[in-house]
Amino acid sequence: MSAPRVAAHLILGPREEPFLGALLASLDGAAQCVIVNDNAPDPSPHAGVLAESAFAAAGSLIVDRTPFVDFSTARNVCLRLHRERDAGDWVAFVDADEVHGSAAARIARNLRRVPDGIGAVDGYTWHFFQSPDWYTSIERRMAFFRFGPEVRWEGRVHEQLRGVDGGRIALPYVYGHYGHVLAPRRHAEKGRLYSSLGQAGAIVAADALDAIDPAAYFADKWPLLLPFRGEHAAAVRPVLARLRVELAAQFARADALARAHQPWPRRIRNAFENANYEMRWRGRALSPLARSLMAG
Repeated sequence: MSAPRVAAHLILGPREEPFLGALLASLDGAAQCVIVNDNAPDPSPHAGVLAESAFAAAGSLIVDRTPFVDFSTARNVCLRLHRERDAGDWVAFVDADEVHGSAAARIARNLRRVPDGIGAVDGYTWHFFQSPDWYTSIERRMAFFRFGPEVRWEGRVHEQLRGVDGGRIALPYVYGHYGHVLAPRRHAEKGRLYSSLGQAGAIVAADALDAIDPAAYFADKWPLLLPFRGEHAAAVRPVLARLRVELAAQFARADALARAHQPWPRRIRNAFENANYEMRWRGRALSPLARSLMAG
């Protein structure tokens, strides 16, 4: 039985995405094509990276330039193009600041083993924070979903997928989310965008974006950070090597602030939290189907 066809759906905004090239490289073998809604104004800061990808070289990159309205509208553009191009049986749900590991290609090849009663396959993500050496949590995250005529996205922000038939299965697979490794200003700008789309919460004023004090701005995060003891995926290592030079002062400050806000009682508590996260995602290997989908 041949492997199902998979198309990755990606939306891009006006800001540069330092991890975009690594994401695209990490999708090699996991998707046959990439469908992009690049809603950045002309000239797009992403054009060069997209053009240099293996998908562009193979003629399997589809780029739409529809202006941004909200997140569900942007993702629905990708669904429309998927239908028009008959792009495959499954969709890889990706963001520009995520990078997959080698297991993604194995999972994609094994999607033919997913029973009809399951419509989505989930993994887990490390949420790295202000440094690739610290993370806040490991959270369950949809990685693949079945494409169908009723599939659609709803909601202006924190959009929700509707119309997928069947349940979900989680795999013992974890990959990296790196968006919060970058400068605090990006975090604040994201908050401002979400607020403009209706999300409640405090925002940083436009004239204060260049004067953010990380110690105060992320005061609730420093005590919670967990040290990362694993290995980053091969596709992201060159980017991280460059950022360790460019953002050396930020990474050192994050390390110092995390340690300063974690006395021994807090560290012990965090060690238990880390063990809980590890057991949560590793425990998915108890499922025979999950192991089958991870098999080489």
